[in-house]
Amino acid sequence: MTSTCLQLHQRLLFDLAAGQVLDGPRRYVLMRADVLMGAFDHLPQPAREQALQALGTSVTRFGADSVRAYLAQVGPDALLQAMVQGSASLGWGSWTFRRDGTGLWLEVRNSPFAAGSRHRDGGPVCHAIAGMLEAVAQTLEQAPMRVREVRCAACEEPGGPAICLFHARPASPEPAH
Repeated sequence: MTSTCLQLHQRLLFDLAAGQVLDGPRRYVLMRADVLMGAFDHLPQPAREQALQALGTSVTRFGADSVRAYLAQVGPDALLQAMVQGSASLGWGSWTFRRDGTGLWLEVRNSPFAAGSRHRDGGPVCHAIAGMLEAVAQTLEQAPMRVREVRCAACEEPGGPAICLFHARPASPEPAH
């Protein structure tokens, strides 16, 4: 972000009288990662996967509002840096973006979703981050994008590297019926 713009954690307004945390018109909620992910951990498959996917879809839909606000504030050239700073401010881990000919890659160190999940054999759990990456990529590309979590720290052995890897690429056209 530019030096005249406050980082997200500096902009958050803790309105104690109303019991809310705000960044302008956007309301946030602070919650322990293990509490959130514990709800998913207690669901049987496939309900667990469906609920995680629903969370990711919701983040894409509503997180796009935050992405558009950041874009208006900093411009397209600084959007990815704003997302790196915003994710750190919200406790969503340490993000690093890179582009290549296949799309946009996101490496996340210390994902709260992976750290909060007790499942180690149920597949990736960072659907919320995938949802936010989808919102970012679609905003930047002005086109539908698909995101896949290529590697999830929740699937690694405890004590291993706490790194998750995501790939955003253009969405394939839907087949005609």
